[in-house]
Amino acid sequence: MVTPLRHLAIGLTLALLATSANAADTVLDTPQPPEPAPFAPSVPVYVWSGPYAGAFVGYNTSNFDQSGGAEFDGEGFVGGVYTGYNLQTDRLVYGIEADIGGSGVDGRGFNGAVGAPIDAETSIFGSLRARAGVAVDPFLVFGTAGVAASRNELSLGGASDSQTSIGYTLGAGIEAKITDNVTSRLEYRYSDFGSETYDLGNTRVSSGFDEHSIRAGIALKF
Repeated sequence: MVTPLRHLAIGLTLALLATSANAADTVLDTPQPPEPAPFAPSVPVYVWSGPYAGAFVGYNTSNFDQSGGAEFDGEGFVGGVYTGYNLQTDRLVYGIEADIGGSGVDGRGFNGAVGAPIDAETSIFGSLRARAGVAVDPFLVFGTAGVAASRNELSLGGASDSQTSIGYTLGAGIEAKITDNVTSRLEYRYSDFGSETYDLGNTRVSSGFDEHSIRAGIALKF
């Protein structure tokens, strides 16, 4: 015989089961917050500071002037080595650099004083410069300026003389990271050298020159 108490117990049990089912459905229907995106590692910044050394090749065009107003042009390939040291503050990169090289630049003109052809040839050159630029990784855009020297030979009528000309050089370029320890560059330089006096037999010629240079280089960063 089913008693009223048993009816009450069965009813309460059914009510609890229904409530639990509804609660479960509500939890399942509630939108869940999206999972956080995986952490993306930052792109490493290339540090330009430290010593470096490299080699370059290039092509020069020169304009030689002589006492009396005569002038003539020369051109040729150049090559050499360079070394320097960079410091870096945020994106600003600055330092000092030196280079030395050999030149195949030569030119031929006419000396009006003696009415004969004159030849000019550049052999060894070098510079010591300050350098500063802005890092836009993996590139460095830079400018440079400093003192330059060049060993030149003038020949006239079978006589020749060599002198060292001192001047200034300035330029700009872009450098790129190839690996963590190797960089490449493309650079333009303008140099202007003061006049020196050459003793060419019975004739003394005062001559200076300026030049434009395009160079490509590759360097190892230590």
